Amino acid sequence: MNISQLFACAVAAAPAEPAVGTVVATGLILVFSVLILLYGLIVLQGKIFTAIDNKKKGSNTKNSEVTAPASTKSAPVASAAHIESGIPNEVIAAITAAISAMDGGKYTIRSLTRASGNTQRNAWGKAGVIAYTEPF
Repeated sequence: MNISQLFACAVAAAPAEPAVGTVVATGLILVFSVLILLYGLIVLQGKIFTAIDNKKKGSNTKNSEVTAPASTKSAPVASAAHIESGIPNEVIAAITAAISAMDGGKYTIRSLTRASGNTQRNAWGKAGVIAYTEPF
């Protein structure tokens, strides 16, 4: 038996393969249907989480220390704000500017006090700060 007879026998025994067009069409349909399904899931999650956030915003504004809304063109610190003595005006201005830049001027500062307690970090805290603030 020579090689050509062996190949002829192998071709005759192999099942017929589908046409190239069938494979390509099946692949395209499968890929795009999964993409459409994923798009639908992402849109659905977005609507669910937006509804949850809106519900939380409604209940948190009643209990928050920083409350809304002051005029966006008002002074950075409200005149009725309670500010602990010893805090420099530059620090107050920086904190107020950061809050204003973050929320577009919707909130006002009602009080500003220094943090109490030990401000020193332990070894694990220092390692965490170093790990998350080192350059890439």
